[in-house]
Amino acid sequence: KILIKVTTMKILKINFWQIFMVFAFTLLVFGTSYAQKEQWYGAFTYSVSLPAGDTKTFVDEISWRGIGLDYRYVIDRAYSVGLFFGWNVFYQRSEETTEVENGAVTGTSDHYLNAFPIMANIHYYFGERKSIRPYVGLNAGGYIMTQRFEVSIFALQEDQWQWGVAPEAGVIIPVEKDFGIMLNGKYNYAFTGESVFGEDINHSYWQINAGFVWEP
Repeated sequence: KILIKVTTMKILKINFWQIFMVFAFTLLVFGTSYAQKEQWYGAFTYSVSLPAGDTKTFVDEISWRGIGLDYRYVIDRAYSVGLFFGWNVFYQRSEETTEVENGAVTGTSDHYLNAFPIMANIHYYFGERKSIRPYVGLNAGGYIMTQRFEVSIFALQEDQWQWGVAPEAGVIIPVEKDFGIMLNGKYNYAFTGESVFGEDINHSYWQINAGFVWEP
């Protein structure tokens, strides 16, 4: 664990909207570069996440800050393989007593969780290209999980790589020749992990995603 006296150091603050713009620009460049290559397409999504299980115990608030990038390679008319990168930010301010190792903390506390999924995936699509296409898929890989607990002038922080999976179901709705809308849902589950308080946990959360797809 990292015990930090907040008054003695500067805390790195990540600007969500700056990262959002970088993601959007990256996908725009990707979509333009590969628009003529029908075997490739990319998607950019905005995410709303609902904590579950052990994640809900640490941060019991809906996350309205999330983004994702999909790069998929079509291997035949019905299947694709690819990569997924994302970022979800969970935060809660609590006035309740929090159990920690060898004791408890009472007072106003701030709970942060940043989840960065990095996964390979495979998807199966129903219907024909250029039509409305429901699909199912599985993402497998891991998460960079950054947990932080702050109370008064002190903080605990835990940064970990956690293996996990994220089953997915969604639909692609074509709008123009090389452009469409993607809607999907995911359940994210990490197999292994340790909380900022030293407990063995399994992070999990639900996602609702909506965004744009190039070359659907």
